[in-house]
Amino acid sequence: MKRLIVALMLVPAISLPAQEQKPPVFKAGTEVVLVDFVVNDKSERAVRGLTAQDFVVKEDGKERPIVSFAAFAEVDPSSAGAAAPGTAPAASRPGPATVLLIDDGHLTAEQTLRLRSDLKALLAKVGARSGTLSLIAPLSGVSEARTLPFGATELTAAVDRIVGRRVDERSDLPVSDAEAIAVERGDRTIETRLVERIMTLNPAFKPEQAVAVTRSRSREVVAEARVRRQALYVEAMSAFDWLAPQPGRHSLVIVSPGFARDPEDTRYNDIVTRSLRTNAPISFLDARGLQGFGRFENVTFGAALGASSGDLTTARMDAAQGTSVLADDTGGIIVRNTNDLEKGLGRLFDSMSTYYIVGYEHVPQTKAGFRKIKVETRAKGLTVRARRGYFDAAR
Repeated sequence: MKRLIVALMLVPAISLPAQEQKPPVFKAGTEVVLVDFVVNDKSERAVRGLTAQDFVVKEDGKERPIVSFAAFAEVDPSSAGAAAPGTAPAASRPGPATVLLIDDGHLTAEQTLRLRSDLKALLAKVGARSGTLSLIAPLSGVSEARTLPFGATELTAAVDRIVGRRVDERSDLPVSDAEAIAVERGDRTIETRLVERIMTLNPAFKPEQAVAVTRSRSREVVAEARVRRQALYVEAMSAFDWLAPQPGRHSLVIVSPGFARDPEDTRYNDIVTRSLRTNAPISFLDARGLQGFGRFENVTFGAALGASSGDLTTARMDAAQGTSVLADDTGGIIVRNTNDLEKGLGRLFDSMSTYYIVGYEHVPQTKAGFRKIKVETRAKGLTVRARRGYFDAAR
């Protein structure tokens, strides 16, 4: 029996009947991969009115014929007239189904406090739209799903119950998640940097003591990081379960400081594949705000840590690389390095109402692996945001 690798699209479209809940089948036993994506101009505004002839779809570098196509666009209520040609009429299209997953296991109390007002402002705007929205903050005991626009008030009230649980590093043995993972993998350059840092902050340590402490501390940090990431993955899988039967476009938005990329992350493939099957891109909003000084450029650690023992210039990016790659691989949007989280969240929600879906026939493979997907537009000056591929099991 073939393993299902297609995306199940529940949005009514011109080429997909509203009652249809299975992907179209072409020829005997052919599977169709459905890919939804957004197209932006140079000002990052969503582009409407494109047709199947405007796009090229490739799997593993080889162009695949487009066998289905649908376009969706939010209609400006102030404008009269019909929707653009090839676009699903607004009256026949349910609003998007969205899970807003607040990663309170990675968020600090300070970050959560700053986030609350932006979440409330966003919900006030979203309250004017249609669709369904689920707000989840697992460690804070928040799990609310409401139909918009009527349920926005209850969701807004739940925001005050969200509290970040992670405590900022304030010890004299500071090791980041990304650094700890590198040490575990045998990266001697990072280990040497950490040894120098720990000896600077703990002058009584001898070199061999600092090495032992560095390795021990790194093991602790890695174990804690994996527990937090696993907890987030569990909530993401539950979010996909909720999204699967919902009408409208599906999307999972993770609001988080992010997590580091880990080569030993055995659940990553499962998350990416489930995202495809639920046809729910994972977007990432970086809750850390604008980039400022490094961790050690403050009164807590003083000015003693120099370039050889402080943070790498890539430390901020490394700290959230796992979340960023997850968004890239599933076709989501990344909003980072901004204090205007309300605007960032608004951009994410806008992308859920103006988008395209293409379907192409899957090519059976004899070897398991990651199949790369590339959606390109023939029009100049436009960019396409689509999932980068999926994991295909062996036949």
